[in-house]
Parts: sequence; C-alpha cells; structure tokens
Amino acid sequence: MFMLDLLDNTPRLRLSDDHMKAIIWTMKESGTPNVPSFYALRKMQSKLAREFGLQPRHHTSSLDNQFYMNHPNDLIRLDFSNPLVRNHLHFYPEITTTISESWQAAKWVDEIEDDDLSPMWANWEGASHRHFYVKELAQCNNGKFCVPLKWIVWGEQVHCDAYLVTREPSGIFTVEQHSIIRVLATDLRYDFLDLQQQAEIIFSGVQNAFKPHTPHPIRTTAQGKPVFVLRIMPWADDVSGNRSKQYNAHMNIYFANLNLPHKLLSQEYFVRFSATSQHASSSEQFDALAGDWLTNSDSKIGWTAAYDCKLQQEVLFRIGIHLLPADNPQQAESTSTAGSGASFWCREDDSGGSAPGKTRKPEETVEKIKEQIKTACLGVESKVDELQSASGVKDKTVVHWIGLLIARAREVQRQRVYDHNTRDPRLSDTKIKGPARAAIKLSILTEIQEELYTWILHTILLGEDKYIWHETTKLWTDEQGPLFAGRLQSASLDGLNLPSLRSRYMVQYKNSLIGKHFKALQQLSIFQLDLRLCSPALFELWKANGILGALIWFPEIKNMAQYLSDLTISINIVLDRWAIVDPTRITQKYKLHVLPHTPSAVYRFGPAPLFQTEIFECWNSVFRLCSVLSNHQAPSLDIASTLADMDGGWWKPGDGDWMQAGREIRRFLISSKQLQRRLGWTPDHLFTPGTVKVLSKAKRQSETWRIALGLSWDGQAEPIEHKGENWHGCKYVVARSEDPCFYASWVFFSEGTAVSLHLSTKILVPETHHSATEAVIAVQRFMISDTTDVHYNMPLLIDLHKTVFVKPEHDCQHFSCLLIDSPGPRQERSESRHTQKMRSHVDDSRFLLNLHGLHNAHVI
Repeated sequence: MFMLDLLDNTPRLRLSDDHMKAIIWTMKESGTPNVPSFYALRKMQSKLAREFGLQPRHHTSSLDNQFYMNHPNDLIRLDFSNPLVRNHLHFYPEITTTISESWQAAKWVDEIEDDDLSPMWANWEGASHRHFYVKELAQCNNGKFCVPLKWIVWGEQVHCDAYLVTREPSGIFTVEQHSIIRVLATDLRYDFLDLQQQAEIIFSGVQNAFKPHTPHPIRTTAQGKPVFVLRIMPWADDVSGNRSKQYNAHMNIYFANLNLPHKLLSQEYFVRFSATSQHASSSEQFDALAGDWLTNSDSKIGWTAAYDCKLQQEVLFRIGIHLLPADNPQQAESTSTAGSGASFWCREDDSGGSAPGKTRKPEETVEKIKEQIKTACLGVESKVDELQSASGVKDKTVVHWIGLLIARAREVQRQRVYDHNTRDPRLSDTKIKGPARAAIKLSILTEIQEELYTWILHTILLGEDKYIWHETTKLWTDEQGPLFAGRLQSASLDGLNLPSLRSRYMVQYKNSLIGKHFKALQQLSIFQLDLRLCSPALFELWKANGILGALIWFPEIKNMAQYLSDLTISINIVLDRWAIVDPTRITQKYKLHVLPHTPSAVYRFGPAPLFQTEIFECWNSVFRLCSVLSNHQAPSLDIASTLADMDGGWWKPGDGDWMQAGREIRRFLISSKQLQRRLGWTPDHLFTPGTVKVLSKAKRQSETWRIALGLSWDGQAEPIEHKGENWHGCKYVVARSEDPCFYASWVFFSEGTAVSLHLSTKILVPETHHSATEAVIAVQRFMISDTTDVHYNMPLLIDLHKTVFVKPEHDCQHFSCLLIDSPGPRQERSESRHTQKMRSHVDDSRFLLNLHGLHNAHVI
C-alpha cells in the first residue's frame, strides 16, 4: 500500500487526502482484503520517509531570503541505492576517439584537477579488499613500483597514468617524475597497505610539484569504504507555478547526474528537483547548493555515505559542479554579465562597440566586481554605472549590496565630511584652506571607502530556428500560409523520430511555437519552400541552418578535430547568410552572436545534446502540478517535500540493516509500462534488434508467397523450409540501431563486408512461424548518384537509393507535385465533409537524402 500513492500519481504527484480516502473506500467496498485505514497508510508513509532520510533543508540567503532545498548529495546517494540506476554510473574519465558522453570530453579528461576526480580504484571481482589510491605507492604484477596519478578508462578498461618508482637496495623509493607510464589497473597487485608492511617508505628526488601521500588522507577518512567523485549539471530558470496564463513566478533549480549516460539523462525520470523559491534568486540558491559540504576537497568535509546496491556495501562520495546550462538571461546572471541589453553583452567574451572581444576569464570578472564594490564605497552611483557599462559585468547579488553601499557611504560621508556638528575636527579648522583642506577631505573619503570595502567583503559571498521562421513568415498572405501547411502535412516522418505534424496549427500560431515545432520545421521546411513562400536569400539561409542543426545534434563525435572544423565552417556560412538577409540580427540577437562559441563548448563538454536544457524545461510541467496542489503557505517546503517522497531505492531503518521494497513491487516497476510512462522513464532495449512485429489479427492476411510479395516479386523462389506455406505481413522489423523499420523505410543492408542501401517493401513471416529468425524482408536497392542536386545541395538518389533511417524526401520541386483536396481532420472520431490540401506525388523515381534530419545524423 505504500507504493499505491506512487502508482496513481499524474505524473509523480502524491494523491490528495480525499482521493486517497476514496481509493481506500472503493477497495474495501469491493472486498479487497487487508486494506489499511487512511490514518495507518499516512502513518506508514511518514515513517518510511523519516527512515529514508531525504528531508528538505532550510536556508537563509545572504539577502535574507528563506527557502528549502533537497541537496544534491542527498539525492545522488539514491543513484547508488537504486538498482535501475547504479549499473549505469561511470566514475572515471575516458580517453576515446568517439566522443558521446561528458566523461569523454576535454574538460573531464584534461582540465579537471586530478584531486577533483575519483581518487581510488579496486578490482571488485578479483580483490575487492585492495583499494588503490592516487599518489600512493603501488606494486604491479611484474614486480615494478609506481605511483598512480589519475584513473582513466582507455580501450574500455580502467588504467592509471602513473610515475615509475625505483626501489633502491636500502629501501628508499625514488620517483622518476619525468617518466609517466600508463598501467592497466588490473595489473596492480599490492596497494599501499600491503607495501607498508614490507618496508619503510622514504621518497627521495620528489619535487614540490608532487608529494606522494603516505597514506592518502581520504583513505583515512574512508575507513575501508570505497570512495567516488561524481559531477552534476545544475540548471536554473524562472517558471510559472500556475497552469493558467496568470504568471506565478518561481525560480527553480534542477540538476542531472553527469556520471549517467546521455540516453538516460534525456528522460524525465533522471531529472532531479533541488529547490524553488518565489523570493530567492538563482544565485542565492546556487550559493546554498555549492556550499562547503559539496565542493570542499578537504579529506574530512563534503563526503556523503550511501549504500551501493551493486557492491552491497556502504560507500563515500563527493560531488563537483561540471557546467551550468541555461537560457541567455539566466546565463548572464550566472556569469555576472549585464545581458543582451548592455554594450558589452556577451558572457563568453568582452565584445562590444566595433571591436571583437577576447574570452572572459572568471578571475577577471571577480576583479571587475570588486572594483565596482570599491567604487560604490565612494557613494557615487554614476561611477559604478560607468564601470558596469564599460565591462558588461553586472552581478545580481552584488547589485543589491552596491545599492546599500552607496547609501551607507553617503551617510558616513555626511557625518564625517559635510555635517558641521559631526565632521572631522580638521575640517573645522579655518586655518586649513586650499590644497591642504582638499587633501584632508580626500584622505577622509578614502578612509571611508576602505572601511566600507573591508566591511562589505566580510558580508557577501562571492533560437536560431525561431529567427529564420519569423523572417520567413512575417509577410505571408492568407494564401501562403495554407499553401505551406498543405505541403508540410504531406511530408513523411519515417526515420525522423518526430511526433505527428500539426502543420495548420503551426501556421495559425506561427509566433507561439515551441521546441518540438522548430525541430520539425528545421528538418522538413526546406522541401516545402520555393519562390512563392520565401526569397532566394532566405532559402539559402534555410539550407545552411538545416546543415548546422544536424551537425549540432550529433550524439557522438568520432573525429573531434574534423567535427569542430565542419561545425565552424557551418556556423560561418549561417552567419554569412544572415548578413545577406538581415545583418543587424547578428549584432542584436545573442543566439546568433553566441554561435561561434559553440565549438569550444563542444570540445570541453562533449556533443551539444549533452548540455541541452530541453529535458529540464519539459520537467517544468511536473513542478507546476506540485505547485498547483500545494497549500501555497510554504511552497518551497511543500514542493521539495512532495518530490522528495517520489524517490526510492535501498534505505536503512535506524540501526537496522539495509532494505528495499518487496519483490513484487520491484517487478511491477519493471513490467508496468503505465508506471514507467508516469515516471518519465524508458527502460533499456525498448526494441530488440532483429525482432519483428506481426500485424494485428484484424489487419493480417494469409497469402501465398507470390501474392504476399506483390510488386516485389521478381521470380524469387520461396524459402525451401517454408515451401507451400502461406505468409503474414509484419508491421515493422527492428534494426541494429534499435529503430523500428516499417514498410517503405530506407535502411542500410549488410551484404558480407559491404553495406548497401535499400527501400524496405515487404516484411513477411510464415503463417506457422512468427519468430524473427523465420522473417523474410524484401528490400529495393538504391545508390547515391555521383552528382548533388543544385537546388537543395543534397545527395541525389536515382534508381538506387541510400539512407540510414533518415527519411529521403521526395523531390516535389523537380516533378511539380500538386496540392489536391483530401479528407479533412476527423471530428468527434468521425469523418467530416471538410477537405484539406495535401500534396499528391506524381512520380516516385527521384529522391533526395535529407541531410537536415536530426535522428541518426551522425551516421549519415
């Protein structure tokens, strides 16, 4: 019954008392045995919540705003105790030629200090009692000694970069600091504790740049427990707590565990709610999130205990913040920049006026903030404004204190300089005049400035697609909109991984579209546009933007240097096209200005989809439901408590043993697709490669081999083992990429070592054997022409075709396909007499490979 409250939420929401009472009453009336009372149910839920130990913590910010927070440490420990999550955790940076995850990109691999990575490794299957730490002496299987510096995954196996250590006959160990070797972790035989029993360790030749630990201080803290360091990606944005149009402002903080693969992080189940407030800004909440308990690398601070359900023991872990994705206004606040309305508007560089800018550095930003604070201590507001305008640096939290400083400085100056009754006695001496008097006055003002500066330092802590669509549609007439909608509605979505198009809605509400609409437009618009709908310059911009969008959407990068070069060129082409259409957009719209900074972000953090914010924005709907159902007396506490109750895993009741939910509850979580949908979770291997889905009995027909193949039959003999049998059609077959391939899907088809391209025409299984091993797939062979279509600048597919689950769009421009009247949308589940314009393809011999498609663009 404890889980009942979770199973009926919509989504992830705790049922109200009235709903819960109604369910209990219904169960009792229907004869369900052992139904607890409402009081007993809530009492048990409260008891389990206390035992689980996940309680929101109260914070008061530096600006005296109060809010509650579910801290990342408290939430991340659940990833260790959740069997559905634990097996997916990756703890070490990985060196690989194909970049698809955060831990494979440059920041994690090269930039993060070694001491901020996971400090230990153990062979959990072979010798789990030996814990090898960085900067400790270790011995290899071949008898050689080394000092590991950093644990990395290389060639899909854990290694360590280590200093080679020489042991003298006297027992002294000499570190050869210029001799770094890469050692397979499983080749390590003895750890520091083993070697300490053999001989006294005395290091010689060790320079200040490197001092081995004897032992590592975290080993002492861990007391035999495994130790890991994880990295998170917090996100902040202002969100309405109402479902109506009336805006109810909240500032929300969510985060994602970047030690999980992107295929999981793109699901709502793995978004973690941390905090919300109607009063505290994101900076104030980030200050609480990144306190000493999270970021301090001290061996005794910041470590949290968790139960590791894979290792079946307690572990210690610590968290570091990896990056802060956000929309442009929020990123301006997080980076202490003035935003897109300032003269120096960019958060990446200090560009402004007529000169290109150089990259901003955090330490320089801090110095500019300190300069503004010190200037505010003079009490002259205009001077502070000049500094902010000149640099583009404007910290939201500091702005509050600058206002207080200016007022305080003016009051102290009035008392000590200008008020005849309280001013400095030297200023009352009539004998002091001219330069001498001015010098005294300046000295007093400087003293006041230094006093206030010292006091304040002890007080504070330190749509690209949208633009093109608008440009294209802003002058459309009443005839042009329906023309585009009719064309777009005729487009095939096979291979694009898009929901059903609502093209008429998109045209009718063209100025209110959201992300899913722009994704569809970016991939399909190019095939619907011509001179009747846009200018040649805009058409070229659509082409350039489509290629750029596909590049940015790469989920994995096999050659980083080549990819960054292609990305940079595509960005430059898009900006060149914008310069022709409307050059002011480049200087006025930050989303265009920031494009040249994208390659450096991809190099440091990995493929752009890893740090997209769409999944966080989708999760706002869950937050709104929590907000609507709260009592609005303490929304920060109510919402944090409600969402804390939705998590699960192993827990420890008091001094008892670790325990988890019962077997049937766990089975239900894995088997119930309804529950998974409500929790925003898609299990691994939703489609198994090689399987087929037979048509339903209502649509299934039993046909002979020749009739079943229809036009695909060209004299082919039926399989000998099924000779004379009838055949059933299939809805789809699952490819190796786990994509379902339907009738008329374009696929890669392996023939020995060669890979050719085909159009799927028939998917059949014998009437008596519906297994995938007996399936027969008829495919029509196509290849790419040596020439590229001039109009679309895409590969031309004539007679023989090529694609990989990216729908090759029919070339309607070439064949002048017309719009014809087709049945209109169904009304009340019935056919209506209304008609709508749809494209009628007059020829199917010429196709194009859609290079603007996002799904599997990296394979193309």
